[in-house]
Amino acid sequence: MKKQVKSSNVFGEKQKRIIAKTLINLRELNFLTQTDIAKHLHLSPSTISHYEKGLTVPPTEVVYRLADFYNVTTDYILGKSASRTNLNDTYAIKLTNKMTIGDAVEIMAKMDNAEREHLAYFIEVIGKSKK
Repeated sequence: MKKQVKSSNVFGEKQKRIIAKTLINLRELNFLTQTDIAKHLHLSPSTISHYEKGLTVPPTEVVYRLADFYNVTTDYILGKSASRTNLNDTYAIKLTNKMTIGDAVEIMAKMDNAEREHLAYFIEVIGKSKK
């Protein structure tokens, strides 16, 4: 019989503090209270408080729900990524009807340094004209 490991035992104190701080920051950036989050997740406000104090770590299902609610990645909540969004989502953004950011990145990867310099200059010029 396998022994179950509680998620809070998997994380060290530093990791718990990172998760707690991230949850507080996300909540405050969205001008929400612990009660607001608790209602949305169908949890008690004291449970949210425990997550934000680093006393307990949210279980996997709650991390997924929090990520979905805040529109961030689970890695961001867990402190494994500084990026709030998935790069695949960013690469899928359409630049035009025919080209995505991912397509542009693939083309740039095939360019030599001189071509990249020209492209960077062109982007800077256009960017300055839009200010």
